[in-house]
Amino acid sequence: MRWLGVILLLGFVVVVLLQLGWQMYSGLPGNVDYYLHRGKYQSILARVKALQLYPGAQTITRVDGLLVNVERDRSGSYTVTITTVDWNHAGVYGYVFSDASLTPHPNMNYPDFISVDNPGEMPFADKSIIGQDGHWWTVYNNLL
Repeated sequence: MRWLGVILLLGFVVVVLLQLGWQMYSGLPGNVDYYLHRGKYQSILARVKALQLYPGAQTITRVDGLLVNVERDRSGSYTVTITTVDWNHAGVYGYVFSDASLTPHPNMNYPDFISVDNPGEMPFADKSIIGQDGHWWTVYNNLL
């Protein structure tokens, strides 16, 4: 009976490690990826804000090889969407940052999915990044 418990525990550990490894390898956004590459994403954000967009303007650029959609609202706050994975018809995944905390709401066209208001082609929000007070979210579009 003790061996059964050991085998089940080892199986659980292997599954958790495989999931963690997959998330790190695939580049899919989430808490693990964000905190492992936080410096990179913060650097992208700083470089995008250095562009000095006029209030009310939007632009699309590439930073460190990643597609970045930038929007500055009339009050001067930035909302930035960073595409970290583009698998074409298999989906697009990334992060959205906003100076103002983002609030999830049902998607207008797909009410079973939640959204946060962000520039770019990723209308669906997955989750808020832990410890970021709603300023960083994972977003995706798997309807391509």
